[in-house]
Amino acid sequence: MLAIAKSSRTSTEIDLINWQKVTEGGHVQVLGIGKENEKTIQAQIDFDVESKKDSNKPMPALRKSLRVNGLSRISSDFVGNINIVCFEVNDIDILTGPPSNRRRYIDILISQSDSGYIKTLQRYRNVIKHRNVLLKSIRENKSSESELAFWDDRLVYEGSAIINARKTAIFKLSEHLIPIHSDLSQKHQVEISYKPQVFKQNDQLTTISDVNLDEIKKILSVNLTKFRVREISYGISLTGPHRDDLEIKLNSQMANKYASRGQSRIITLALKLSEASLLKELNNRTPILALDDILSELDKNTQGSVLKAIENYEQVFITATDLGTFEPEHLSTAALYTVVDGTVSKK
Repeated sequence: MLAIAKSSRTSTEIDLINWQKVTEGGHVQVLGIGKENEKTIQAQIDFDVESKKDSNKPMPALRKSLRVNGLSRISSDFVGNINIVCFEVNDIDILTGPPSNRRRYIDILISQSDSGYIKTLQRYRNVIKHRNVLLKSIRENKSSESELAFWDDRLVYEGSAIINARKTAIFKLSEHLIPIHSDLSQKHQVEISYKPQVFKQNDQLTTISDVNLDEIKKILSVNLTKFRVREISYGISLTGPHRDDLEIKLNSQMANKYASRGQSRIITLALKLSEASLLKELNNRTPILALDDILSELDKNTQGSVLKAIENYEQVFITATDLGTFEPEHLSTAALYTVVDGTVSKK
């Protein structure tokens, strides 16, 4: 929440609120203070919950506000002030799930190091929303095809910036991923590459590695013309970074098809540790690691490699149901807490 102003588990924020508070109404706050060297950042999220007793709605109204060091911020200016890399069991869906999972992963990574990127994403999503409405209107003969010119220009401008940023980020991420994965799994080799959808649609181009921003704009523009009739027929935008994907391979084979459950878990964990390493490089500050049940389904050697990989991070939160999976030397340097019936206490 404090890193990206959203929950990683639900898009419905009322689900985050204690049920008693939902029923009675009131105020809820999430607050964190990050300190590194002489710099202090206080990130704060406030929710004001309308009493369910005073409302006829199925769910009460929820007002959300964001602050950094006491000053109100919009979400695009809030994200990135505190860098947190989170790993949880469902993150395997980055590898095995639909392309939207992988797009979300890389977009969150970039947004934590580039404050302008999230604003570009927001503008692009707005372009796609309005353009889709117009395409449906043209299909129904309620609007003219010439009205697409403005939204086409905006799609090319914002979309090319997103593709270029993703291209750069994936290249840098790969430099961290390969050695980190090798440390966790010496027997297997992993690869990651960016697959913009506009390149799949272009018969002359198969890779993005050797094109610049202006060339990306030209390719996008050509594709918009090429698929104009089909887009109007379907009533949706068929070309652009909202349809991109990442390709992750294990030993030269598509990982989402051939990697075992254990191998998928190691790849996903390596992705997260690579994300942390890249954020440290880009922001010149160490991110917080929040790792949920990272050692389960891993053999003893891999567990040791994982714990060794996180030793150099200043603050790491690890959840576990069995302390027996940790060696005594790791437990001796850790602060241990138990959670029972929602109550946290120090051991």
